[in-house]
Amino acid sequence: MKFTIVAGAPGQDAQFLKNNIDLDSFIIAADSGYVTCEKAKVKPNIIIGDFDSSKKPQTNINILQLPSIKNDTDTFYCIKEAVKRGADEIEIFCALGGRADHTLSNILNLEYCLENNVKASIVSEKCVLSLHNNGFEICKGDFKYFSLFAIGGSVSGLSIKGAAYELDDYTLSPFASIGQSNEFKNSIVNIDFKNGVLLLVLSND
Repeated sequence: MKFTIVAGAPGQDAQFLKNNIDLDSFIIAADSGYVTCEKAKVKPNIIIGDFDSSKKPQTNINILQLPSIKNDTDTFYCIKEAVKRGADEIEIFCALGGRADHTLSNILNLEYCLENNVKASIVSEKCVLSLHNNGFEICKGDFKYFSLFAIGGSVSGLSIKGAAYELDDYTLSPFASIGQSNEFKNSIVNIDFKNGVLLLVLSND
């Protein structure tokens, strides 16, 4: 079952959300994410949040109010709720921009999906982010660039084939930027590695 989470990052493009959200998925608005949903004329199935930074909406949509003092962010609670409800795929919108700590937290929260074998991505008008712990293919599609970063530790045995800048059996440090802004040589790029977790960023800008 596919879930969509609309997070509460400020300054989001409501039209992008309207044009790209899967309306057949189970939609969760995370706290002030419901405001962007309203602007996009998207009705969530449930609204979850502590409403410490936005007013609790007056609506007939089901609301799960969280305590303001808690260990998880509203978005991470929504991710956990989606996994608990049986998600096998999660798309997260409106999760980039605004405070840097919120953006980084949202990216790191993808690891929970990885642990639970749930396909997950953060989608914005500029890029798509996902985490991987096994080899994968990248299709050029609508994207000109792709970047790879090691998350949580080094990625060993990294090989990149079919790209403008290729690697073979390389150890990528979590503090290295050598994987940034690669380009497609072929329509499909193959990524293989032995150990670790890779953050994939697909972008056009």
